Amino acid sequence: MTTTTRPCKDCQSLWPFAFALALAALVSFPAWATFDLMALSATAQIGGTSLVFCVTAAGMILYVRWCMRRNCAQRRALGQQRTRLATVPR
Repeated sequence: MTTTTRPCKDCQSLWPFAFALALAALVSFPAWATFDLMALSATAQIGGTSLVFCVTAAGMILYVRWCMRRNCAQRRALGQQRTRLATVPR
């Protein structure tokens, strides 16, 4: 029996990535508010907020990809185990 390596339906979904970007935007808002209260130039405020957003977004997207890959592998293993149990004669 061969196992397909196609991603499952949940792994093809784009909503987790949109959620990760929305979460990164929420995390960068306090950074923007903090930088706005400091005596920084507008360019430094925008640059700092952009940096916080990019670092957070990259981390969140990497985490989402890892979780999806792990979830897909667990589903495959569970499906194979169910198939093996179903084919065992009683």
